[in-house]
Amino acid sequence: MNRKILGMSYLLFSIISYGESINKVIKLSDSVITTENFETTVRDTSANISIVTSQEIKDSGAKDLVDVLKNVPGIRVTRYAGTIKFDIRGLNSMYSDRNSLITLDGVPVSPSQISNLPLAMIDRIEVIPGGGNILYGDKAIGGVINILTKNVENKDFYGNIFGDYGSYNTRKYGFLYGAKITDKFLAEVAFVEDSNNGWREHEDFRNHSFNLKTKYLLENGEIEYKYTYNRDKNKLGVAVPRYISDNDRKNPGKISGSKYESNDNYLKISKNISSDTEFLIYGNYYYRKNSNFNRYSGNRYYGSFKRDGDDERKYVKAQIKHNYSLDGYFIVGMDYLDEAFKPYSVGKEYKKVTGLGENGKDKIIDYKNVQSGNSTKENFGTFFMNKYEVGKLQLSQGIRYDYSKYNFYWRDASLNNWNKIGTKDDSKYNNYSYELSANYLYSDTGSTYISYNRAFRTPTASEMRYTKNSEKLKPQVQDTIEIGLKDFLNDTYLSISTFYKKTHDEIYSAIPPEFSGMVNYNIGKTERVGFEGVAEHYINKLTVKSSITYIKSKIVDGEYAGSEIPSVPNWKITGGLTYDFTEKFSTTFEGVYYSQSYDLDDLENLRGKNSGEYITFDLSAYYKITSDFMITGRIENIFDEKYDEYAGYWDDNYENNEWKFRRQYYPAIGRTLTIGISYTF
Repeated sequence: MNRKILGMSYLLFSIISYGESINKVIKLSDSVITTENFETTVRDTSANISIVTSQEIKDSGAKDLVDVLKNVPGIRVTRYAGTIKFDIRGLNSMYSDRNSLITLDGVPVSPSQISNLPLAMIDRIEVIPGGGNILYGDKAIGGVINILTKNVENKDFYGNIFGDYGSYNTRKYGFLYGAKITDKFLAEVAFVEDSNNGWREHEDFRNHSFNLKTKYLLENGEIEYKYTYNRDKNKLGVAVPRYISDNDRKNPGKISGSKYESNDNYLKISKNISSDTEFLIYGNYYYRKNSNFNRYSGNRYYGSFKRDGDDERKYVKAQIKHNYSLDGYFIVGMDYLDEAFKPYSVGKEYKKVTGLGENGKDKIIDYKNVQSGNSTKENFGTFFMNKYEVGKLQLSQGIRYDYSKYNFYWRDASLNNWNKIGTKDDSKYNNYSYELSANYLYSDTGSTYISYNRAFRTPTASEMRYTKNSEKLKPQVQDTIEIGLKDFLNDTYLSISTFYKKTHDEIYSAIPPEFSGMVNYNIGKTERVGFEGVAEHYINKLTVKSSITYIKSKIVDGEYAGSEIPSVPNWKITGGLTYDFTEKFSTTFEGVYYSQSYDLDDLENLRGKNSGEYITFDLSAYYKITSDFMITGRIENIFDEKYDEYAGYWDDNYENNEWKFRRQYYPAIGRTLTIGISYTF
């Protein structure tokens, strides 16, 4: 392992001179939206920010967000079960939709909503580890990944046509067309179809999306409306015992799957009320119909889709920014979230139920009436942020209050309390978030900062329904202290930070020995200590990029005190070289290394820290035939490294049709090739 770490980290400390200083201006003055919803810059933000631009995405030949974000420091991103999982600063990628906030144009979304987002629509992606707790509140425990789509352009007409083809019959094609309807009204439409046969036998993935954007220009403002339609259908393999994957990595074990159809309506109004005051309000209404794949009796691969519950979410945020002096401004605002899980079949049913007794140990199996209905979560938040400068010192303060209310039905699951299964319940939470930071601009290019923030997350509506013996979950509260520095030294952009996180009542999901799905519970206090370093060096036509992330995590009290947090590698190291042969032709070679970690559900650290270590390399290139017509190519995992996305421990009946508990592994895809063409007009 040490040789791999040294091999990947040499770039971070082998920077040489004679670069092009123009990148200094670009990098440090990059605009940032995520922290305030109003523009600021990288240099003026007290966080270790990473920004991926639309040009970088286009030049990389990336086919999805995993390709785009895999080399960003402090974040782990993987493909899993037809969607994308994120982990920011060691909060476990399997639960990314709960511990790290993903936003699309400022609206909180789930990973499935952005898994198949057309990359051509993205303007930039901002990754802010440990940020966003005041502006967004709930779920900003790990930080924020904000995906910002391109604005409708004020042109007579414009567009893009593209197509990709790759390994495993991967096909992706689509178009984007925009036009100026009147001097004040702009519109844009886009369509993307994305499909592949999967790399494991019997797998199949299909996605269709349609997007409509309109913008109406006001005096000192604008009104923007977006509509997005998605239809997604996936059939995929599952985790399998090692003897199966060692014999044939393409063996899916058995096929699971999902199908959904979603509609998302988004409205945003922004206006400069005066030269000192800006107003912003935006929100969305999202509805998704879900279906699950049910295998035919006795068959591992074939079945049909059956309607499952629906997801509904309503969100609105309003805020005002006022510059009260040349050196200071404040932002005040509020937001409201209403989300619901709606079972397809509701009502009362008399059925045999398995659950736990009052002591939480004995099992009860008996008949009872089970009621089902909508499970909902409402959240109201209000926040205040203030920033002012004293000479070269920038001081920021923030406070936020959130009130959350739940109404739900206890799920029919064997680790819930038998008496509560099928009954209606409610819960309420009051939470506060705080932020204090100081950012010192010690030179024309350099800044150093220190920050403290308190963030929280409350359970999701689904988590509330299934807990150990139906115990009410406590909110997860986290305190973070971070110190960092950003500068441009000897033609090298450098950003380093170190942080300490202490989490109270961390909410975790694990697969218990009495397997019946992931059960949710508070595991106690946890700690994470980490370091992140990023270097980008510019040597004429060559750009050298490298990063190193170290995280040490542990559970400090409760049943699992002293254990490391599962599925969190200590090390992530990335390196990359980009060489622009000409203005038309460029290549990039990148590598990423992850160290070992404990199995996903090994909270006791009993099975050894021996899963997840791997190193992969990718090669990409683009050639611009004309300024408008471009060809891209990308080879992922060049050396066909065999590794696993995750490992866990549960039962199966693969051998002789007899049920047995053992370690299970979800194998990662091997080497793939993708070629793309794009024409812009």
